[in-house]
Amino acid sequence: MTTEPTVNLAAIKEHLMRLAAYPLPEEPAALLQETIRLTEDLNEELKSEYEALREAIDMAQQAKNKFVSVVTHELRLPLTSIKGYTDLLRQGIVGPVNEQQIEFLNVVRSNVERMSALISDLSDISHLETGRMKLGIQATPLRQAIEGALNHFQTLIAEKGQHLEVDLPAELPSVQADPARLLQVLSCLLSNAWKYTPAGGSITLRAIPADDHIRIEVQDTGIGISPADQAKIFTPFFRSDHEAVREHPGWGLALHLAHRLVEVMGGRMGFSSEPEAGSTFWFHLPVAKPD
Repeated sequence: MTTEPTVNLAAIKEHLMRLAAYPLPEEPAALLQETIRLTEDLNEELKSEYEALREAIDMAQQAKNKFVSVVTHELRLPLTSIKGYTDLLRQGIVGPVNEQQIEFLNVVRSNVERMSALISDLSDISHLETGRMKLGIQATPLRQAIEGALNHFQTLIAEKGQHLEVDLPAELPSVQADPARLLQVLSCLLSNAWKYTPAGGSITLRAIPADDHIRIEVQDTGIGISPADQAKIFTPFFRSDHEAVREHPGWGLALHLAHRLVEVMGGRMGFSSEPEAGSTFWFHLPVAKPD
């Protein structure tokens, strides 16, 4: 009895298929040999397709990095000019300005700084992805780095009516890190805690030494992160749809960049969070080896 093979496509909206039919030998040994041959043929075809796909991805990545490099380079000069001339106008060097004009110029200056930050972040990410970022990894006093980050945010936290707690042990060893990049990571985490914690909330920065590394935590009582957003929190350009997040301008690059910087400095970063119950972002860095 002969039956025709059928495929039910009623439930499939659009699907590309390739169907091949081969006569199969009746002898078991011959059947096995034919199965092996077909498997080998398929493996070679899949390998060829994989190589072509990988090559296409590599080319796209190279094109993207080149584009970012050119764009960031070309935008730096005009932004520097805009910033410089805006400052001259604000200071009244080219003539008197009234309060409303100063207010407008402050808006221009603020947006120039925002664009400059975007260019810097894009440039850093491009350098990280292409291995061109130069880091000065060295024994870095952690207490000094933390105090440097807090110097900027203590006033902002106080003005917003938030409570800041700093929990550091009496003896805090140095870590293996690039000092400027460590400051950048700390500032990123403190900035997020400050932005997304309401007035009256708390922000805690603590350091916990372990055997060969130090864990640094920034904990807040802010809006938290939804389960759906948690899987994407370190993805570049990701921004939550939460109303409190949309109130603050941003590009969704800072956390991604901080995460990558910690990795290239030999550490790792993670977080725990519950919606409307706050978040704790943490990262580990290796303890500096004695000379």
